[in-house]
Amino acid sequence: MFSQGIRVIGGSRTVVQGEDVDLSCSLLETDEELEQITWQKRTLEEPENHNFFLIYPNGVTDFISSNGLENRVQFFGNLTENIGSIRIKAARLLDEGNFTCVFSVFPSGVYSIEIPLTVLVPPVTSVTVDVPPVIGENEVFLASCLAAGAKPQAEVRWNTDAFGSLVRTVTNSTQHANGTTTVVSHLLGVPTRAANQQQVQCVVKQSALATERTLAYTININYPPQTVNITLSEASPATVFLCVADSNPKAIYTWTRVGQPWPQSAVRAEGDTLHLISLSSELNGLYTCEASNPYGRATGSQYVHVVSNTSAACWVLLVIIFLIVVAAAAGLIWYRWKNGKCLWSSFMGDHQFEAQSQVEEDEAGV
Repeated sequence: MFSQGIRVIGGSRTVVQGEDVDLSCSLLETDEELEQITWQKRTLEEPENHNFFLIYPNGVTDFISSNGLENRVQFFGNLTENIGSIRIKAARLLDEGNFTCVFSVFPSGVYSIEIPLTVLVPPVTSVTVDVPPVIGENEVFLASCLAAGAKPQAEVRWNTDAFGSLVRTVTNSTQHANGTTTVVSHLLGVPTRAANQQQVQCVVKQSALATERTLAYTININYPPQTVNITLSEASPATVFLCVADSNPKAIYTWTRVGQPWPQSAVRAEGDTLHLISLSSELNGLYTCEASNPYGRATGSQYVHVVSNTSAACWVLLVIIFLIVVAAAAGLIWYRWKNGKCLWSSFMGDHQFEAQSQVEEDEAGV
């Protein structure tokens, strides 16, 4: 028979998996002798209600059976004040259920209260893609956001400011036997070069998380090498050609000379660079650079023409001879022009003299 006014107080508790939780209970309104405090449980691990922990008036505690809580339960109450609270360390999902705190006092009997325990499980989150998207015209999965094994079910959304209305989402959920739920949200769109390396965010919200969890992800679109450009490096004092092709993943570069091999001692190819070590006319020819990756290949070419030192000297000599000839010709022309003018003047003078003498003779004859 219960004495009027005697009661046990306690309240429901919620804990995040892996954290400690205190189950509090107190016996009020009695001065009767405490004989024992008994804790019982009915959990996901053990659905049948049973005793698992005893607390004696002298403070000694005892586990009745090994049931998943041994070494994880600690009495932290005060027997003098009839407080029978316990602490469960590193709570598991299997610990979820109903715990009962039972006070046995003499002479009135037994008083108890049931304390529900809820265990929240945060999601395991990640952003991945099952099949790497390849540039094309059809809609594919660009990324998938996973919020796995959560209790309660997580809410998943995307921030896709870089894409606007060019993408859409499809979300699925799977309920597990242990009460957890896995949510997968897929981001779909057309894989283009413009979409490559764009930033998106998957945002996961769930009651076991103190704040929203944001997972940044860089969209990765695979595509074959585009136009190949070959340029002369200005950063190197030697003659170095650079081969550049936009691709994802990065291209592998292969150099060749069309129609003939190059002299190994004068040319060295290293990835995207071609080094002309010692310049000579034997290097002349058409060189090609092929850029390739698993999705395709592209080729560019560069014609190399090296003028040898001997040829250059000959050209210099020819130019000097040409200048000498031009100077000599100019001097001769000037000389002839000058002398030609003097002879003309002498000729004109002699002609005029003869004409005057003839006139004088004609006048004498008259």
